[in-house]
Amino acid sequence: MANTETALKECLSSIEGATAAALVDYTSGMALGTLGGTKDFNLEVAAAGNTDVVRAKLRTMELLGLKEEIEDILITLNSQYHLIRLIKGRGGSGLFLYLVLDGSRSNLAMARHQLRRIEADLEV
Repeated sequence: MANTETALKECLSSIEGATAAALVDYTSGMALGTLGGTKDFNLEVAAAGNTDVVRAKLRTMELLGLKEEIEDILITLNSQYHLIRLIKGRGGSGLFLYLVLDGSRSNLAMARHQLRRIEADLEV
């Protein structure tokens, strides 16, 4: 089992092209842990903003009567991928892992696979 700091370090070290990672509580919008980012990319602001994305999708699914669970949400930009992975089980309700990838250096399928593995080992 990995704690928050270990899981975020693993995101950046084992996922090719990863530039930033955060564990976020989408009930409050607060980042519980962050790693990476730059002076031009405020990870705290990104974490809070992506909370709105998660809440909107959950609300829409509820209105549509969908009984599915969100695995992940992908946002593609010109040069980056932003991957949001909702945490399942072991006290992870209301949390998501947020990963920023350099689009030119990452393999999206592998990143999703590795993030799923990291999420399964995360203990919160």
